Amino acid sequence: MSPNDYFIKIIEAYHKARLPKYYHPDIKRGRSTSISSDLEDLTALWIAFNNPNQCSYFTDQPIKFEGSTTKYPDIVIQNNKTFEIKNLIDVKTDIGWNREGMYQFCEEWEKRIESVKNTNTSFRNGNGFFSDELTYHVLVISKMNSGKKIEADYEKVREELKNVKLYILSDRVHPNNYEFDIGETMDKILIHKNEFDRLISHIKKSK
Repeated sequence: MSPNDYFIKIIEAYHKARLPKYYHPDIKRGRSTSISSDLEDLTALWIAFNNPNQCSYFTDQPIKFEGSTTKYPDIVIQNNKTFEIKNLIDVKTDIGWNREGMYQFCEEWEKRIESVKNTNTSFRNGNGFFSDELTYHVLVISKMNSGKKIEADYEKVREELKNVKLYILSDRVHPNNYEFDIGETMDKILIHKNEFDRLISHIKKSK
């Protein structure tokens, strides 16, 4: 599965979310339904197709963090042989609401990740332990509608944080725009394939 395939499926999910779940000619939906769960599963699928390591991918699992409350990372990646967890994934479709920007969010996770390294954990479908190389990956689907600070926050995270990685996966056109159809959106959107490469390169190293 390529980055292009990934975005086609995202755009299709957004278009489908605008329709009533159950068809009747007289039912007209206003606000779209959420695609959060679709996006979690789709992102896990993309990683699974591109990661040669033998891993399991747990989506939207309540997972225990020692000394903290239960958290819900979008994806927990666990090695099938060692039960070690080295990567957690958080997918953001829209961060325009976050006026404080993404750096504060990432900084909080930087401290949380550092505090749980080499500790045991459990979740709905299993248990394991957090590696001393544990990394929290934050994937922002689009730069569009991501706030004025996103570029500065992106650079600051790269320069200052070691446990958290921030990615911006696309620009120019939001995959959930109402102006263009699916084909036109794919023609106009700028997919940052280097960001996909950076993400999967880090995960591949996590043997």
